[in-house]
Amino acid sequence: MLLKNKTVIVTGATRGIGKTIFYRLAEEGANVVGVYARNDQAANEIERDLNEKGIERSLYKGSVTDRSFIEGLMNSVNERYGKIDVLVNNAGVTGDSFITQMSNEQWKHVYDTNFLGTYICATTVLPYMEEQNEGNIVNLVSTTGVIGREAQSNYGASKGSIMGLTRLLSRKYARKGLKINAVAPGMINTEMIKHVPQSKIDNFLRFTNEKRLGEPEEVANAVLFLSSDLCGYLDDTVLKVDGGFLR
Repeated sequence: MLLKNKTVIVTGATRGIGKTIFYRLAEEGANVVGVYARNDQAANEIERDLNEKGIERSLYKGSVTDRSFIEGLMNSVNERYGKIDVLVNNAGVTGDSFITQMSNEQWKHVYDTNFLGTYICATTVLPYMEEQNEGNIVNLVSTTGVIGREAQSNYGASKGSIMGLTRLLSRKYARKGLKINAVAPGMINTEMIKHVPQSKIDNFLRFTNEKRLGEPEEVANAVLFLSSDLCGYLDDTVLKVDGGFLR
């Protein structure tokens, strides 16, 4: 098991890619701690399922933009397990529109959840990892943040900012034993796809070498790699899981 006895925190852990990551890391022996904002029903179902499988886990409800909540969470996890080995910053929202058609509130909601939430979680966990002289942070970004898409202006800007944060933190903390990387999924086959027009999916696939949607498990495997000792010399890296998206 790649993460046996490791303590892992995953934000946005009750749906989509985050849920798959949560399960995948648990399967590899990690003590998994999930963070979610609203969906109590999904959280309870995950708790019951993992309890039946005998997997050590816990779920905390709160906002990643609430520093007091995140500070309390990190302290509780550290007290319970004695360490925090991995943080996966997955929590995020969308609110697609062109930049000239977007209100300040629309911009702020997406940017705060995606970038500010990642910033708060990362800067809160860093002192624990620095004291341990080891730790891995994996930030979920997006191909939209890599290439930019005009109809996803706030989302793309938030993910691009997270890539910049990843680089900044990696340069500062690499010599202290920390590895900080990012994963950039393309269009992934989650429940969110149900709300995407087929024409948009077809256009994405037209510019994708693989000519198919990605699966959440494929993203989770990339996160597992960057969370484990297998990542070795990789640092300050944005690992694209996008089927060879060309634009």
